[in-house]
Amino acid sequence: MAAVLISLSLAVTAAAQPAAPSLGEVDRAVVLISVLVQSGGRTVRGSGSGIIIDPDGLILTAAHVVSRAQALEVTLWTGQALPARLVGVDPLFDAALIRAETSVPLPTAPLGTAAALDAGAPLIALGRAPRRQAGPTSGAFIDLDLEARPGVPNLRASTRVWPGDSGGAMLDGRGEVVGLIVAVTRDGAVSLSLSIDAVRRLLPDLLTGAVRHPWIGIAGRTLTPDLAATLGLAGRSGVLVIEALPGGPAAAAGVRGSGGTASGEIPRGGDLIVAIDGEPVTTFGAMAAYVLSRRVGDAVTVQILRGGEPLAFTVVLGERPNV
Repeated sequence: MAAVLISLSLAVTAAAQPAAPSLGEVDRAVVLISVLVQSGGRTVRGSGSGIIIDPDGLILTAAHVVSRAQALEVTLWTGQALPARLVGVDPLFDAALIRAETSVPLPTAPLGTAAALDAGAPLIALGRAPRRQAGPTSGAFIDLDLEARPGVPNLRASTRVWPGDSGGAMLDGRGEVVGLIVAVTRDGAVSLSLSIDAVRRLLPDLLTGAVRHPWIGIAGRTLTPDLAATLGLAGRSGVLVIEALPGGPAAAAGVRGSGGTASGEIPRGGDLIVAIDGEPVTTFGAMAAYVLSRRVGDAVTVQILRGGEPLAFTVVLGERPNV
C-alpha cells in the first residue's frame, strides 16, 4: 500500500499541476452495491461496485451489475447503507447511473482522461469484490481494445480485478478515474475497463434515462492478411460484409452481404468496406467505433469493393436496436 501511495504522490509536481487526490480519498468514493434480482422464480442477492461522481449521490457503475435489479442498496466506506434507484443504463457500453438517497454530501472520485495513456502506464484498481482482501491492486495499461465488444473502447490492463469489482474504478498515476471496471479474462491476467472518455460522452443521456446509439446494420468480419490472400485480395484491408441486415440502414442503401457466417466458412461474394467518410477501415471494431462516434440520422459515405470494382453508398444511420 505504501508503495502505491508513494507512486501517486510522485506523479505530480505542485508547481505545474493541482495536487492529486490521495488513494484514501478516492477509496471512500468507491462503494459496494447490493442488488436483489429475480432468477428462476426466486430472489437472488448479488453485488458489485460503484463510483460516486456527484456529492448528491450520483453513482457510476457497470450496467450488468444493476440492469435487472428489483432493489438496490449502496454501502458507504463508513458501513452506512443507503437505498438507491436506477437512473439510466446502457447495455451496449455496459455503463449505468444510480442515485443513492443521502441527506449529506458524499465524497466523490475525480474523473480523468484515458486518451493520454501510453502502454506500460501504471494503473490501480479499486473495487468492492469479496475476494479483494488487500485493498487496491496495481498493474499497467496494455492497450485500447475495440474488438472485444465491437466499437466499445475498453482499456486492457494487467491490473488484477475480481468478480464483484465490476463498476469499480481504474485509476491512473494521478489517482483519477480513467476506466470503469467491467470484465476480467478467465485466467484473471487481463482486466477490461470502459474508457472514462466514453463514459463522459454517455453521461448526459444516462442522466435522462434514454441512451440512443447510431447503427449501420451489418454483420461483418475483419479482412485478415490470410483471409485476404485466400480471397485474392492480398494487400487489401477492410471489413467483409457477411450480412446487410434486412430493414437496416446499409441494406436500404444497397450494401450486400455474402450470406455466410461471421466466424464459420470463408465468406465469398459480399461487399468489402474499405473506408467510411474517406477514413480507411481496418477492423470491424474500428469501423463500429467510427459509427458509434456519430449520431442517429447522420449520413455517412461508405466506400466498398464489389467484385473488384469500387462503389460508394450514402448510408443514413439508424437507431441501434436494444441489445
